[in-house]
This record gives sequence, structure tokens and C-alpha cells, in this order.
Amino acid sequence: MTFASLDTKWIVALALAATPGAAWAQPTAATAPGEPRSAGEAQRNDALEGVDLLRLLDVEVSTASKTLETLDDAPALVTAITAEEIRRWGYKSVGEALQHVIGFYLVDDHILPNAGVQGMTGGLGAESGGIKVMIDGRSVAFRTTSGNWLGTELIPLSAIKQIEVVRGPASALYGADAFLGVVNIITLSPEDIPFVDGTVHAGVTKDHPSGRLDVVGGWSSGRFDMMISAAGELDDRSGLEMPRQSPAPRVPTYNEGRVDAQNLERLSGVVGSRIAFRDPSRGHHLALSAYWSGFRRGGDFAQWAQLTGGTDASGREAGTVISLQQRRVALDGLFQLNRELAFAVQGTYFQGGVLPGDRVDVAGGWYYIERRMAYRGVDASAELRWVPWDRFNVILNLESIYDKEDLPSFRRISKLTGEAFGSPERERLSAELVDVGALLSANLKVLDPWLKLTGGFRYDRHSKYGNQMTGRFGATSHLGKAVVAKLLYGSAFKAPSPYLLYAEPLVPGDVIGNVDLRPQRIHTVDAEVTWRPTAWASASTSVSYSQLNDKAEFVPRGINQTAENLASQTSVFWATRAELRRGDALGGYASFETVHSTRDSGQVGYQADLVGPAMVAYPTWVARAGAYVKLPSPSSLPLELSTQGIVVGPRRAADASILENGRSFDLPPYLLWNASLVARNLWVIPGHETTVALRAKNLLGATGPDPGFSGFEYPLSPREVFLELRHRY
Repeated sequence: MTFASLDTKWIVALALAATPGAAWAQPTAATAPGEPRSAGEAQRNDALEGVDLLRLLDVEVSTASKTLETLDDAPALVTAITAEEIRRWGYKSVGEALQHVIGFYLVDDHILPNAGVQGMTGGLGAESGGIKVMIDGRSVAFRTTSGNWLGTELIPLSAIKQIEVVRGPASALYGADAFLGVVNIITLSPEDIPFVDGTVHAGVTKDHPSGRLDVVGGWSSGRFDMMISAAGELDDRSGLEMPRQSPAPRVPTYNEGRVDAQNLERLSGVVGSRIAFRDPSRGHHLALSAYWSGFRRGGDFAQWAQLTGGTDASGREAGTVISLQQRRVALDGLFQLNRELAFAVQGTYFQGGVLPGDRVDVAGGWYYIERRMAYRGVDASAELRWVPWDRFNVILNLESIYDKEDLPSFRRISKLTGEAFGSPERERLSAELVDVGALLSANLKVLDPWLKLTGGFRYDRHSKYGNQMTGRFGATSHLGKAVVAKLLYGSAFKAPSPYLLYAEPLVPGDVIGNVDLRPQRIHTVDAEVTWRPTAWASASTSVSYSQLNDKAEFVPRGINQTAENLASQTSVFWATRAELRRGDALGGYASFETVHSTRDSGQVGYQADLVGPAMVAYPTWVARAGAYVKLPSPSSLPLELSTQGIVVGPRRAADASILENGRSFDLPPYLLWNASLVARNLWVIPGHETTVALRAKNLLGATGPDPGFSGFEYPLSPREVFLELRHRY
């Protein structure tokens, strides 16, 4: 097979994107092709307030197989976080919600958090690139780094219907970046869109004032609906201290001797819109959506140099600032050919890059670096779904992704003169990356509900990496009325990001690109058993075995470091969870997980002996618990108390810290504790609901630290206390 020219691929991708209608890629759970549903049926998928576990089972997910099904039937280890749970626990971002999901561990460098899953992490600068994050089935990655933004800048929380989280490889459904897991954010369906629903936060982060605004509004009338949403946040974590466990932080001479950060101000924003036409009688829809998101964050814990904020020796303002943006415009649609056959296409134009004000201060202190990077492209797909009867369906999907990258470059700017100096900036070059994928998937209920089988494979042809084949197979069985068992297999590949391929080192010791880097590959087998003895209680346990090959590890190249496919890693992960829920009166959950992981670094000599085969930068165990209870109070002032805690076990430091320290060392366990006091269903304005909450995050002020990847460790996010006011018209 030979590739057509990249120009041809660009034309094909644009043509698909312009096709009237668009891929059904989960614009809402109620619009899956081949399964038209009545309004009453769709209503039961709403974020339910005051539900027990039995009714929660009616919450359906589509991410596990691109088919609407209950959590028990979904052929994956899947967690659904509803809008009500987001409000109940007071999550401020999708990243915070993922902290409380089994199998996930997030390390926050105070710029972009990095999510690890079941013992696997992405390492330096991964930015949660090991998972695929989607909004309504469309990737939201920052393409240059393949990273995912998980803060306020991702999506307004008020626009979310539910978050579907799949643990384990899913490239057979979603392509290259669905490596360790998938997070699919489902936005509000038409019947859920409020006229206006706004939330305001005002409080204190450490010793600094903070604020947040989150609003959604729109209308739904017959066949048309519209939704506009926006969110913004400003806080400041300055004052956090460099952890004493850090063996070799690179601090500028003008801040020598300091241990506290002075430059951790964070500004985030996102704006989104959607307008749609729907014909329920025929099962058609057409939706146009657009998003812009961006952030500006102080980088006192950035990888290039630390504690750069404040003023330099000459009294000039100093400090690394990371400032990025991205935007997307998408067209989605569905054409129901008949009761058995549905056709859908989807097209997304994406673009992103550096915003003005982005700068990297270096340890020398007398100059800073301006970065240049940008990307744009098109992701388009066409999908055919055949449902000959209610126990069997087949999905055929064709996808093409075109990504044009302006290769990273930079220039050095003198603080004294404001002029560029030194070596000339690299000539503005670009690279074009094209991936064409074909998916075939089938679901069969052999003995409904006793046995359901799922299988499929995906073939990808990449302009740089050649052929990639991934597969998935699963069996789900209801063993009586109270027990559900799952046995699953999945494989995935992780294509190197353009950053790892083409990066230029900004400072000595930074990453330099490796154009010969190959995709990483993973195979995972999962087994899960869930027991639901009553409508208000459940328990589950699961075990996973993963084998990661061609793992990219950073190794020295001169005075810098580069990624090479040297290592392999094996992980065995076990988790258990119990939950009870008695409507609004009370509820709670508890979970425990542990992982045993070993790796072969693929290296020999002093460095390999010092680092050894043990898992690094991931806790050996994590325990979580949460509870809520309705307090005795007047009917006009209903009060609810909720609390959540996470205990993170010991984590071995990352390779860079071990090498700088001269010996291996572990970071101590810590406890994160959050609490909320909420007064909901207040009718301050007749006919309009108001909610008031007092919330505290990291109530005990735990400092961690969490593992860094550049010879220093990260302090935890500081204590936050804020008042929340939500009003719904």
C-alpha cells in the first residue's frame, strides 16, 4: 500500500469535514445511530438528583463500545461521573474529578497535570498524553505535545451531562492516543439545556484571593437547540515551597537561597457554543460546535528552571510564564437510512499554539526565551452502523487525521536590551503528519442477559510510523440477578508527539527531538466482578495485567536528553470498591487499589544499576473514601454535608531525581481531605433554584510531595476555601 501525496490527504480530509451531517461521535448519549429513542427514554439519562444505586444503573454510557448500554453491560472497566456528582463533591475541574477515579493518579506541576493509569505514566512533559480526552467523542489534545488540558480551560463544568472514564487500552476504537485510557465528556442534551445556569466561586487559595465563573445557557424548541457556555478562573498558588526531598533544583542566582515560589498565578478560560437541528421522527441531526480555550500560568516549577519568579538582580520582573491556546470547530451529524442502518460523518478543524507573553526564564537570569510553536489540521470520519436486530450490531468507521506542525523554535531575549541575541532562530520549518484508520467492531448478545460478546480491530496507516493494528475483545455476563462479570482484552499504540520528534533544547539538560522514535505498544487483560445485593449497595473488584513494549525512556544525548524506545514494563493492578446510596439522605463509597510493576530499562551500567527495575513515580497503593449526609435542618434550608479523602501511598522518585541524589528514595504517603457544607434547593427568587456551598480543598494542608521528572519534586496544591453560589433560571 502506498500513500497518496499529503496534499491529496488534506483535500480528502477537508471534503469529509464539509459533508452535510457529521459523525455521531457521541454528541449526546441519546443520539447514537440505529437506536432512536423517545424523549421519555432520554430523560432517564439526565443527571439524577437524589438517586439510589438501582436508578443509577439506568445511566447509560457509549464510550466503551460506541453503543449505548448500561454500566454493567459496557465491555470495559468504566466509571460514569454524573453532573450531580460533580456538584455534590464540588469538583472544580475534570482533572480533580479524575483524582477520585479508581486506577488514576495525577501529578500536578502547577502548569498541566499528568495522569497515570494502573501503574503506567508518561514521564517528563507528558501532560496526560497517555490518555485520550474527548468532548462528545472528539479529541481535545494540544497536538504539538499530545497533551490534554484538564483544568478550567477544558470545558465549563455546567455544560457537562456526564464524564465517562474507561481504564485500559482503547486504540481499537479511538486510535493512537487511546493508550492507557479514555475520558469522554458528554455535554448537555437538548432537554437538559437551561435558560441560564451560573456558578460563582470566591475564596482564598493559600494566602491569595481566588475566583471562578462557570455559566451555561441556551434554549431548545422543537427541532432546534442552541447552547453557549463559558468559564474562567483566577487563582494564585505562590508561597508553595520547594520540597526538601528535591535533590537538584535549578534556581537562578538572583533567587539563590529561596525555597518559596513567587510566580504561580494561574489564569484560565474557555468559551464554547453549539447549535443543532434535529428530526426525532426520522432520527436525523446536524450540529455545529466551536470551542476556544487558553491559559496563562506562572512556571516556578517548570522543567527548565525553578523558582524563577520575583525580580532579578537588576530589579526587573522575572519568571517563567506558560501561555497557550487552542480552538476547534466541528460539524456533526447523523442520517438514519432505515430502522437497521445509520450513516454519520464528522469533521473537526483544530488549531493551537503559543499566546503572547509566553516566556521561559533560565537559571542564568540575564535573559529569557520566547518559544514558537503552532499546529492546525483536520480530523474527519465517516461511520456506518448496522443493527439487524436488538441483540447484534456492527460498526464500520473510517477516519483521517491531517496535522500540520510548525516545528518548535525559540529565540533568546536580553533582559537589558529587549533584543534577540546569540544563534539565529531555527528556520521556520513544518511537518505534515497523516493517519488513516479503519475500524470494524461488533456486539452480540448471545444469551441476553447471560452473555454478551464484543470484538473488533482497527488498522492505522501513518505517514511516519507505517502500519499499526490494534484489537479488543470482551465478554460480559450477568451471573444471576446480583452478580456481573467481565473478561476483557485490549491493545493500543502511542504515537510519539511532534514535540518528542522535533524538540529543540531551550537550556542544557532539556529534551532534544528524536525523529527515529517509534510508537509504544501495550496489551492489557482485565477481569471484573460486581455484586449488587440490594438497590442501595454494591461492591466490585477487578484485576488487570498490562505489558508495555517499546517504552520511551529519556536518556542522555550530550548535555541534553532524548526519548528512545529502550524499555519495557509489566504491571499487575488490583482494585476493589464498595458503595451505598440511600437517595439524598446519605451515601458513601470506599476503594482501595494496589499495583506491582517492574520494568527493564534497556540500559546497562551505573545508571541502570542505580535506577533498578522497580516502578517509579507511581504510588504502590491508593485508598479513597467519600460520604454525604442530609443534616437535620428546616425544610426551607436543606443542608448537606459531604467529604472526600484520598490517601496516596509511597512513591519511588523519578529516574532524574534518583540519579541526582546518588541513590534510590521514596516519597512519603499523604492524605488529601476535602469537605463541603451545601444548602441546595433554595428558592430565593420564586421559580428559580439557588444553591449555596462552603467548600474546602486539602483541608489539612498536605504538602506531599509528588514526583518530579527533572531533579526536583512537586509540592501539592495548597489549601483552598471558597464560597460557591449557583443560580439556575
